[in-house]
Amino acid sequence: MGSEVELRRAIRRRLIEESVNPYPHKPKYSPTPVREVVRSPQVGATVAIAGKILGIRRHGGLIFFDIVDDGVRIQCSVSRGEVGEGLFSFFENYVDLGDIVNVYGTLYYTRKGELTVAVKDLQLLAKALRSPPVKWGHRVLDPEVRYRKRYLDLMTNPHARRVLEVRFRTIEEIRKFMWSKGFIEVETPILQPIYGGAAARPFKTYVWALDAEWYLRISLELYLKRLVVAGFNKVFEIGKNFRNEDIDVEHNPEFTMMESYEAYADYNDVMKLTEELISTVAERVLSTTVVEYPLGKELVKISLSPPFRRFTIAEAFREFAGIDIEGITDDKVKELLARYSISLPGGYDRGRAIVKLFDRLIGREHLIQPTFILDFPQSSSPLAKPHRSKTGYAERFELYIAGMELANAYTELNDPELQAEYFREEEARRAMGDLEAHPFDWDFIEALEYGMPPTGGLGLGIDRLVMVFTGSTSIKEVIPFPMIKPREFQNQDSK
Repeated sequence: MGSEVELRRAIRRRLIEESVNPYPHKPKYSPTPVREVVRSPQVGATVAIAGKILGIRRHGGLIFFDIVDDGVRIQCSVSRGEVGEGLFSFFENYVDLGDIVNVYGTLYYTRKGELTVAVKDLQLLAKALRSPPVKWGHRVLDPEVRYRKRYLDLMTNPHARRVLEVRFRTIEEIRKFMWSKGFIEVETPILQPIYGGAAARPFKTYVWALDAEWYLRISLELYLKRLVVAGFNKVFEIGKNFRNEDIDVEHNPEFTMMESYEAYADYNDVMKLTEELISTVAERVLSTTVVEYPLGKELVKISLSPPFRRFTIAEAFREFAGIDIEGITDDKVKELLARYSISLPGGYDRGRAIVKLFDRLIGREHLIQPTFILDFPQSSSPLAKPHRSKTGYAERFELYIAGMELANAYTELNDPELQAEYFREEEARRAMGDLEAHPFDWDFIEALEYGMPPTGGLGLGIDRLVMVFTGSTSIKEVIPFPMIKPREFQNQDSK
């Protein structure tokens, strides 16, 4: 006996030989979305629907099958006594799991009370050459299959589909919120001659027309600030960033950010905007501002209603790690780095060391509820304005929810001379081996020299926000097609 694919290819050939097109251009009966049929069923009404067959149950002269259309299931039935031998035999011999069909029939309820379409006519719209791996309502258990062939998991698993529906709705509602606040949605380049706006390693590419090496952007920041310089006072962009970094449960090298910049605002204004944005979007997408997130074996309730907690980074060290980070010596800081095997490429820098220690010592268990961590060391924040009252610190915050960093924001540095000085310091660190240090962007400095107003900026990770909204513990669950190691194509006809 041949493989499943071979058998289905044979059916396809027979259909064509019998002048039945297995891939017609359009349904014979204009379909009503199954969602609408299920929402307002009228017993006895004639309906036309279309969708994928994801379940078949045979009972002699009666066949029940499930059609799934746009994530909604409805049962159908084909009776030999009602449709005759021709259509019944066609279904038995030519229709399989995974096929897409157009059904015309009447609505009724079975003895078990299930809404069903009694088929009067049926048209094959697409002959599937492979069967879905599991029945509708089941999860593809093999992670290799789930992520490499994501469409199979989404095809059969309502929960996986719902997660992505939440993602798409979240992006939609973020847009609506930002528009309502007077922000203009803009676009900035993905391919850039100089990458910047974050501490990360870039992906390189080559532009043949320019005979030059360019980069995929690691941040939206520097071009959005150029628009503020140009006179656009409130701008935002939702777009892809690309960072050549780890792939793990919280990181994917290609990820989605929303960044916004508002003239005549500071990081205090941005904190208020961030609280309102997250709570409003949660309410609109989830109809609640309380979510449940799995931490270990526990489901923890997280409130996304303002106000969010606030700690300076120094207060967080005292509160959660029992360390007076401002009072200890550099020798003690270096001792802590050694104890936790933390390296600093480019040489020791107290500010960067403090941030590394924060990431290691103050983790998931301490920052479950939404928490702003404020006032980072200046040397770790080369694009942020120095704090107006705390020497050595910058007006910067990070937002943590469920132990994950979701947002990073500054009172933006708009002094071109000071920005150039910080860039030179970053260049020196690059020369000492810090591959994530910021490259010097002369064009951005020149833009600042034309004058940028005081500005508050925000970067919000959409993938992680959706993780919080859906209780997902892996970023792969909320990205339609996450990055995984490629493999050579294998013909699986024999499997």
